[in-house]
Amino acid sequence: MKKRIVIPVLFLLSLIASPVWGQDIAAVFNWAPLLAKMTMGFSLSLALTGSAIGLVISFQVLLAGGEENFYKNIPVALMPSTQGIYGMVIFFTNLANFSSDPYTVAGKAAIASVILLISAWYQGIVCAAGIKSIQEGKNTLGNALVAGAMPETYAVFALVMTFILK
Repeated sequence: MKKRIVIPVLFLLSLIASPVWGQDIAAVFNWAPLLAKMTMGFSLSLALTGSAIGLVISFQVLLAGGEENFYKNIPVALMPSTQGIYGMVIFFTNLANFSSDPYTVAGKAAIASVILLISAWYQGIVCAAGIKSIQEGKNTLGNALVAGAMPETYAVFALVMTFILK
């Protein structure tokens, strides 16, 4: 239980503290772009971590099902990987905006990364359940893909949000 709480708490503390550090020392050196870059890097790592967790969950069930259903269920198992791709898109599309508005860039990335982390994690759980139901003969591949796409919509909303916010 403690492990599930540590990462979000550290992330929230870094979000709270980063603007304070940037404002106190701004008279000496403009730390805002550096802090924004650090936040963007941390945000990218959260999105990639969510994808990795989701993939581990879905591939555990896929590999437990044996050889006969492996290739048929790979598309469902790979669905959580898209959140990591969205995190990279957010990172690279905001690289040019560090000098003009670093706090907005960092805020957009931080909010999106939390959404990407959580949606990838739960998408892995949903995909694992879909794969298990296919292996038991209770469900079809199409149903599992549709169910796995539901958490994906929130990741897409987070991606779109980073383009809309200015």
